[in-house]
Amino acid sequence: MLELCRETTENVAKLNYSILNYFYKFAQKIITVKKILYLIIIVNSLFLQSLFSQELSQNAVVSLITQDEGDELYAYFGHTALRIKDDSLGIDLAFNYGTFDFSTPNFYTKFAKGTLNYCLSVETYESLVFSSSHNKRTLREQVLNLTYEEKLKTYQLLVNYYNSEARYYRYDFFYDNCATKIRDIIQEATNNRIDFSKSNFKGHSYRQLIMPFLEKNYWIDFGINFILGLEADKKVPPEQYMFLPVYIHDFLEGSDFAQNSQVVLDASPAKKQGIDFGYILPWLIVLVWGILIYFKKTRGFFKYLLFTIFGLLGLFILCFGLYSEHTAVLYNLNTIWSLPALLILIFSWSKKWLHYIKLGYLIILLLHLINWFWLPQQMSTTFLPWMCLLIFTLLVDLNYFKYFKKRKATKN
Repeated sequence: MLELCRETTENVAKLNYSILNYFYKFAQKIITVKKILYLIIIVNSLFLQSLFSQELSQNAVVSLITQDEGDELYAYFGHTALRIKDDSLGIDLAFNYGTFDFSTPNFYTKFAKGTLNYCLSVETYESLVFSSSHNKRTLREQVLNLTYEEKLKTYQLLVNYYNSEARYYRYDFFYDNCATKIRDIIQEATNNRIDFSKSNFKGHSYRQLIMPFLEKNYWIDFGINFILGLEADKKVPPEQYMFLPVYIHDFLEGSDFAQNSQVVLDASPAKKQGIDFGYILPWLIVLVWGILIYFKKTRGFFKYLLFTIFGLLGLFILCFGLYSEHTAVLYNLNTIWSLPALLILIFSWSKKWLHYIKLGYLIILLLHLINWFWLPQQMSTTFLPWMCLLIFTLLVDLNYFKYFKKRKATKN
């Protein structure tokens, strides 16, 4: 028995030693990897500084790179970068203003509030092509027709901003983003010889301009339109069309300011053909939901589930508009047709008040439908199935269908 205990103790000790040894080696590897990463960062920084200290040759080329939209929400509207290429110096760099740091303290809180800093970043052109290929996003290049002095100034501006506090900026979806920053660099470098305010773009609101980019996903389309406020319905001045990368591309295309666009990477997947089931599904959900509400046995649960969802959505956009510094979400009129659902839940104990609240809510929803095209905030067609369901639910709940049945029976 003593021998058995001794052997067991020795085996446990060996196992503990093996485990400790494994974690020790693993920790060493982590430390080694960290050292390598720090070394790469330092070497890369020194390499960039050595490149930045050189003056461009007469053979340098400055071009606009437009990246097609991607599948991730942050990539829905495309991207823009400036490419600086000088074969004489071995320079081929891409500068872009669309970078943020996930390791920023309170990242998601700052992102929601609108206080997250974005920054100018630089990478090799090969790196940009590789990441675009990996993410299946086509790249288009337009070589800018700049004088040598304008090329120098463009490069100097980018380098100076990169090496200063001006590298960081407070992101604003409509007014200060990765595309508008590139627009401003081009205008400043050319002393407004390239003036984007002279474009022929006009007549659209910010909401109307982003609509085509949202159509590939119903739920994203609904969510973005639901959260955007009155700011999105302002008419866009010509130079502000450039908040979307495609409009910088289109402004330069066919102009004297740039050579015609060339596809340097064809990576976007083929567009799906046929009916988009994503936009039919909500109507099917509403149809089934409406049937469940019509019958008394299932009415209570699904009725209050519907009011809870839209009441909380209304409360969310109200609080978000008050909390956030994003101009795009301010003064959101979608609270008018969604928030009253919360009042139904709050006053569910009082039959007298509840009746008037439901009646008022029904009138609000009907007025929204009647004045659909005249409201100061453009309504999205993605709202229609849910507004129809809310109206149907209120009609059932207020017993208006019974009233119509009685009138029909009386006439007969």
